[in-house]
Amino acid sequence: AHHLVTPADAAVRGGGSAAGGEWIARAEQPPLKGDVAVSFALCGSALAGLLMLHMAFGSGWTTLLAGVAAIVPALATRWRSYPVLGWISVGAVVAVLGRVAFDPTIVGAEFLTTTPVFNWLLPGYGVPALAFGFAAWQLARTTPTLPTGDGRPRLAMEAGAALFALLTVAMLVRHAMHGGVIDTGPVTLAEQAIYTLIAIGAGAILLAIDMRSPSSVLRYGSMAAGVVSVAFIVFQHFLVLNPLFTDESTGQIPVFNLLFLAYLLPAIAAGGLALYARYKRPPWYAQMLAVVAALLVFAYATLSVRRVFKGEFIGLWSGLGQLETYTYSALWLIIGVVLLTAGVWLKSQVLRIASAALIAIAVVKVFLFDMSELEGVLRALSFIGLGAVLIGIGLFYQRLLTRAAREANAAT
Repeated sequence: AHHLVTPADAAVRGGGSAAGGEWIARAEQPPLKGDVAVSFALCGSALAGLLMLHMAFGSGWTTLLAGVAAIVPALATRWRSYPVLGWISVGAVVAVLGRVAFDPTIVGAEFLTTTPVFNWLLPGYGVPALAFGFAAWQLARTTPTLPTGDGRPRLAMEAGAALFALLTVAMLVRHAMHGGVIDTGPVTLAEQAIYTLIAIGAGAILLAIDMRSPSSVLRYGSMAAGVVSVAFIVFQHFLVLNPLFTDESTGQIPVFNLLFLAYLLPAIAAGGLALYARYKRPPWYAQMLAVVAALLVFAYATLSVRRVFKGEFIGLWSGLGQLETYTYSALWLIIGVVLLTAGVWLKSQVLRIASAALIAIAVVKVFLFDMSELEGVLRALSFIGLGAVLIGIGLFYQRLLTRAAREANAAT
């Protein structure tokens, strides 16, 4: 069967529409204004170009070239100040999003190789990300000269670039961890940990870029990445995929195991982002990240203790021994003191509150659980340790209050 429209026909029609738009623009009063008629002609040219790519190339090349095509109208703003040009670039983002939604493998599952990283996913997602970033940069240089001063296309291109950069890394991770298959198989805790680290890293990168080149997309996008990473941690790390509930293997290596990847590394990343975002983002944002970092440290330490007693598999149904029960009480009190010290040093109220909450939980555990479960020396040690910590905290706070009173008197 013969196609009613060939790639050459689509290319000719696209070129004709572009030439027609230029002819109309020259005839405008004032000339080269780029009004409605010009916008229709150029949009028709863009659609014909996408049709030509679809007909002339396979799935992979069509996706890649459609992303690169976003650069063309952005570059055209160097010579023509038509408001529609930026929106045509945005249309290329929408087109590429549609293609990857239809086929996330870019070239089809049967043609996607199992080679990690260096497969069609890398250019299929990475090249559009680079192209959208370049288009956003170009629009940032030329859009302010437009009569309307419309910066929305640039913001949309920045969002597209950030989205596809994240998709590139996430898809490559899933491909590598599932043996070349990206559309089947449940997410594991190790894989989820990598996604979480990517989200936290994206929040930090977007924040850093926003500090150099302020943008509402970068501002809200950086906070959205942080909120998404917190949601991942709360629902996936703590609840759904927690090896305490799934009894998943935590690995045979003592330190560099699943707990290190899924709890300690995200804790360090979230804590670092909380410090970096402090005074640069709303207070609730940094406080949220600080609390999550503290909870991750608590989870890592607690689960690591259980791993010492239970080995590779730490499922909750394997029971609790007396020494293990006592160790948790001691550990939680120690973490509470560390959080209190960090909260005072960083002048962070949220860390001090987290410390108080954890110590309160430890107190409740000692009186309600340890009293009935522990026997002999361990029960005595549990109460002695609790008393010593509470006395130490009381003296610590007394010192802080005395110092604060002294400073207040000196100020007056």
